[in-house]
Amino acid sequence: MSSSTELATIAFEDAERATVATIRGEVDLSNADRLLDELMARVGATPWLVVDLSGCSYLDSAGLRVIARVDVRCRDVGSGLRLVVDRGSSIDRVLAMTHMDEVLTVDRLLRDALGAALQSVDGGTPGRSDGGAVEP
Repeated sequence: MSSSTELATIAFEDAERATVATIRGEVDLSNADRLLDELMARVGATPWLVVDLSGCSYLDSAGLRVIARVDVRCRDVGSGLRLVVDRGSSIDRVLAMTHMDEVLTVDRLLRDALGAALQSVDGGTPGRSDGGAVEP
């Protein structure tokens, strides 16, 4: 299933223990609410929500708000959020500048995020077993 917004596209696929949301393009005020609605609708469907931002070229404060709100919702329902962000990308720099990389779980590759989702079967809250540490 895929939907389009003015500047960004979001596509969902199910993986074992995770829902993967792949966001491509630019996320800003013009499309952030639509992306938020689509992401919120998937929270809790699986133990993990993995948001792949490796194809995202721009993320402004409205996009950061979307990520923060989705993270809070995931915590509220006992699921985990993992972001996939290319090292050194503009998204990586924005997360570092805002210190969001210190409170969110960031993976560099989708396969790493999915592997971590499979390994976390300890019964604890997904995504919080590592204290929210950012992975290298």
